[in-house]
Amino acid sequence: MTVLILTLLLLVLILVGMPIGFVLLIIGTLGVWIVSGWDALMGIMGTTAFRSVNSFSYTTIPMFILMANFISKSKIAEDLFDCILKWIGHKPGGAGVTTVLSSAAFGALSGSSIAATSIMSKVAVPQMIKSKYSDSFSAGLVASSSGTLAALIPPSVPLIVYAIQTETSIGSLLIAGILPGLLLAFLLCIVVIAVAMKNKSVVERSSWSERFQSLRTIWPMLILILFVIVAIYSGIGTSTEAAAFGAFGALIIGFLMKRLNFKAIIDALIETVQQTCMIFIILVGATLFSYFVAFSRIGNSLISLIESANISAVGVLCLIILMYLILGLFLDLFGSMLLTLPLVFPLMMSLGYDPLWFGVLVVLLLEIGLVTPPVGINLYITSQQSGVSVSKVLKGSIPFIGVLLFTVLLIILFPQIVLFLPSNM
Repeated sequence: MTVLILTLLLLVLILVGMPIGFVLLIIGTLGVWIVSGWDALMGIMGTTAFRSVNSFSYTTIPMFILMANFISKSKIAEDLFDCILKWIGHKPGGAGVTTVLSSAAFGALSGSSIAATSIMSKVAVPQMIKSKYSDSFSAGLVASSSGTLAALIPPSVPLIVYAIQTETSIGSLLIAGILPGLLLAFLLCIVVIAVAMKNKSVVERSSWSERFQSLRTIWPMLILILFVIVAIYSGIGTSTEAAAFGAFGALIIGFLMKRLNFKAIIDALIETVQQTCMIFIILVGATLFSYFVAFSRIGNSLISLIESANISAVGVLCLIILMYLILGLFLDLFGSMLLTLPLVFPLMMSLGYDPLWFGVLVVLLLEIGLVTPPVGINLYITSQQSGVSVSKVLKGSIPFIGVLLFTVLLIILFPQIVLFLPSNM
């Protein structure tokens, strides 16, 4: 009865719009108090805020966020899009494919779904409309691809949070997202080219001198992110060391390119603190909530229930996928992940699923939620930045949501898409 009442209260708080970090804090506090008493609650409350974020691994998060903010302030995304467009824009579907490739590349530079979606909405949508794509299709592509690719291709903040919460190797999980991200980009490009062949969407051919000149401003950042990925994959440095080097490298490159001034650096630092605090508040709430889950033995009861019901591992997986797709309609990515992992992760591990594979699957499923209403934050960001109505963005996103779901299916059928690179690190 206690669990039922607190679950109903949790749903009410979410529906009234309370930030998920505070929802988890409230439910966790009430749950521990009711199940274990006041003294246990005071003991936990006195140490939870510090212990839940007092991990050297967590410095990876602000470092990658800082790297993303330095790159964003340096206006690299615009140069990146312009460079790719000059090289392949004259091909059928050039502008659309440029959008996908730029989203993948900027995702590798930022690791932030919101940042990638916001910037690509301003840069790519006008160019795609100019290339005879409909405004709905153009905005839908950006909303569906930019954030998802940024969450899969390292550095990925959602994958880092999952890794730390589940005590999975951060480096291995970041590397695990590479092939699924590239696969998704390839499938998106196929859809874009198919539409372009029908609309005959092309961009004026650039001269060879213009193409080579466009490389001048982007190669330092591309070398930087390549170094970060290689450092993690080869074991030269830990993910934390790679993140710190990436942030420092982004600062130096932006400074040498004369794209960063004192005000831009201060703004980047402030935004990094704000974004990191938002994530850490959710982490503190999730830790307190996990104590309630442990003390109430909900997880053990759930596993026992499934075992007694003789539900197959595949059946459980299908239910988990459905749950995450539904949660994505109402909660942000971090909220959905941290709310469910204390229950879902032990269950999936008991059924023999790989933690790396499951982490990539969860992040991909929750990214689909970012383009599905009523929350669908990427829909609103794309609409705001591009000037295309939300209804048109949603309409244009539908075929690409199908591509995302097809990618989920491929990852389930062929787990080695996720596991091949980590197994060879």
